[in-house]
Amino acid sequence: MITRVLRQIKPRNKKLANSNSGSCSEEVVNRPGSSRVMIIEISFLLTSVPLDIETTMICFKTQIHTFILILMSKESSTTFQIPAAAYTALFSALPGVSYLLENNPPYFTILAVTNGLLPLVGLTRDQLIGKNLFEVFPSNPHDLNDTGQSNLLVSLLHVIAQKEAHQLPAQRYDIMDENGRFAERFWKAENRPVIASNGDVEYIIHTSEEITAKIKAEKREVEVDGIERAFGLFMEAPMVVGLVNGEDYVLELANKEAFKLWGKGPEIIGKPVLEAVPELAGQGVIELFDQVRNSGEPFFAHEVPVASFGDGKEELHYFNLVYQPYYNSGSLKATGVFTISHDITEQVKARQRTLESEERFRSMADASPVMIWTLDENGNFTYYNSRAAQFTGHTEKELTEGKSWQVAIHPDDIDFASNVVRNAVVNRIQYQMECRMQRADGEWRWLLSHGTPRIGKAGEYFGFVGSSIDITEHKKSQQELQNALDQIRLSKEAAELGTFDLDLEKGTMHWDDRCRTLFGISHHDTVRYEKDFVDGLHPDDRDRITKIIENLFQKSISDGDYDVEYRTVGVEDGIIRWVRAKGKVYFNQNDQPVRFIGSVLDITEKVMAIQKMEAVVEERTKELAQTNKILQQINNELQRSNQSLEEFAHAASHDLKEPVRKIQIFTQRLKDEVTNHLTETNARLFNRIENATNRMGNLIDDLLLYSHVTQRPLEKESIDLNVNIQKVLEDLELNIEEKNATIKVEQLPIIFGYRRQLQQLFQNLISNALKYSKRDIQPYITIGYKNTVENEKAYHIIVVKDNGIGFEPEYSDKIFQMFIRLHGKEEYSGTGVGLSIAKKVVQNHDGFIKVESQPGVGSTFKIYIPA
Repeated sequence: MITRVLRQIKPRNKKLANSNSGSCSEEVVNRPGSSRVMIIEISFLLTSVPLDIETTMICFKTQIHTFILILMSKESSTTFQIPAAAYTALFSALPGVSYLLENNPPYFTILAVTNGLLPLVGLTRDQLIGKNLFEVFPSNPHDLNDTGQSNLLVSLLHVIAQKEAHQLPAQRYDIMDENGRFAERFWKAENRPVIASNGDVEYIIHTSEEITAKIKAEKREVEVDGIERAFGLFMEAPMVVGLVNGEDYVLELANKEAFKLWGKGPEIIGKPVLEAVPELAGQGVIELFDQVRNSGEPFFAHEVPVASFGDGKEELHYFNLVYQPYYNSGSLKATGVFTISHDITEQVKARQRTLESEERFRSMADASPVMIWTLDENGNFTYYNSRAAQFTGHTEKELTEGKSWQVAIHPDDIDFASNVVRNAVVNRIQYQMECRMQRADGEWRWLLSHGTPRIGKAGEYFGFVGSSIDITEHKKSQQELQNALDQIRLSKEAAELGTFDLDLEKGTMHWDDRCRTLFGISHHDTVRYEKDFVDGLHPDDRDRITKIIENLFQKSISDGDYDVEYRTVGVEDGIIRWVRAKGKVYFNQNDQPVRFIGSVLDITEKVMAIQKMEAVVEERTKELAQTNKILQQINNELQRSNQSLEEFAHAASHDLKEPVRKIQIFTQRLKDEVTNHLTETNARLFNRIENATNRMGNLIDDLLLYSHVTQRPLEKESIDLNVNIQKVLEDLELNIEEKNATIKVEQLPIIFGYRRQLQQLFQNLISNALKYSKRDIQPYITIGYKNTVENEKAYHIIVVKDNGIGFEPEYSDKIFQMFIRLHGKEEYSGTGVGLSIAKKVVQNHDGFIKVESQPGVGSTFKIYIPA
């Protein structure tokens, strides 16, 4: 009985990674001689542990991301700019799945994406770039437990607030296809900030890895092993579980918690529920049972008061209830009710205690010099303290019952403030915002507001509590300070450029202090061309640069334009520096050079970074090659594993069928030995044993076949369906002759698919058409073909039509479920697996199957396979 019951219930300086084998870090800083220079450092600890590939790949990708963002930064030097198309293309070519997001919550505009993202989400680059992140990837409205969007938003806000990377745990985030349908997807993701020179987060790099297959595999591994274990879980569950069945609602199942609640023991099993627990009379329980059993729809209720009699005395408890319809074997109408009741008495009482403390909270809030307020579960203001009422000039009643608070907010801030509050309420997360609000005297004042969800000890959500303070004077001081810092920064950036001026007519050369520093000169004496400039050039660059300068003074060759990179060797300090020099030679009316003016910029950091990056790229390329080799080995192992699984399935099938075969043999022997002594009842029992073992054998065969079709073969092949159908008809020749059936096959296409699976598909459909034919009418089956386009995709449609008994259209989806039969086994034999196999085969070919049917008219199966 238990088996039947269970079966029929329906960053700046942010370290990226650390390991025993290595570490990686990045830093973006300002350095003398450049407006923005990237330093990327990689240090691998010299240990005996091999280098961790995942760690080094994270380092590599992060360095590439950082370099791209340096190139696209608004603060890049005017002497080193790369067009937007260039850094966008470079970001697109990065390995993996990444977005570049603008720091503009709550929109998080997508600025760039890697190529690896596009096939995963089924969107084009044009459909992503410039769009808001949550507009392109909305939450799944059909999943009430969907937390993907809210968790991602929390992570992004954490990165902005803490200015540090944040890695999300394995997260479900469903993706919507072009038809508006959501597909279940799981991801491992990380959000990393890109810090501007002023210390603010300017961009966010979101990197994802799809782990859907891994998560689903893990879920399958933790499924309950067998009905007995499921029964044990029900019986030991920390909630009230019961099953009533039949017109009198006989109690067929109850767990320990149910006995404890009712103050009863196992002796009540098998009795009508009101006889077993008479105290339930008058509590509306029977009426709910009638509703669920008659409608076939489950019933859900929250915080339902129920009288308990556990210790011989009546106590009031509160429950969350689920009443699920229960079906007897072969019944299409609910015969009973399966109940699960969760005792939430403590949570309800805790909330009641919280409400009792509300008055104490109001007293303390009114005494605070800070504006304090509360929101209910839906985001409506329920309380303002006296300080808030004093600031706005409105009473608490006006503020909580009307829209005075919205009217008081500055028109430019109202949308922003409303969106922040709405997002926090929907996702139950903390928020902080700054907006302008009109004081009672009419002056606009800046307020800093904080809001925090009110969560009880048991996890109940009661709304929000928050505070607001006037920060107008602080904002003014902050702006004045920012203006001063901007002036200092601009002055500092201008000072990083060294300048030189060579007057060829006067024979003088002037270098400023910065230029002298770049050549390792500390003295302030007259600078000489040969001694200070030429001798200060790196020996490997000296001939090249002096030749360029010689040509520079010839207008016909260079037109006086000077833009070179070279190394200097400090005359006094011996330091090697990379510099970029840019200048112009001016000529007189006779095309004779008269003056050479220009600037020098220190690019040592940039050159070193590029060289390091090139070295890392080369090293990573070698590592990738090794990784690919390892992946190939893993693929080979996977193929061997699949072959072993198939061999195991065959062995398991043999082991299951052998006991059934022995039952059949020994039953027949026993029947033969006692044939002369059999009563009519004995004979009927023997027939039932034989029928049951035959069905069990057929079921084992069908389940083994279903397990085969759930795994796709490695490769598809070209298949002529005309030949395929002919083989099926040959296999069914005896059945066709026995039924005297006529089968008409039209010209069918050649498709790309799995030969054995397609043959099984048509064999199941044609066998069903023969089996469910009318007893007094010759079966007539047609197999036709046409092509069509659905949802902008071309399909082959193979139509299998019969004139059999048919069925009600309402069962068109249900018949494809495992073990579902619309007729009793006495009328038509079978296991209820055949159409499940047919549907799985079609799905393996990326298609779908439909059926149209009318009782007494017949059925038409339409198979859609991509063209």
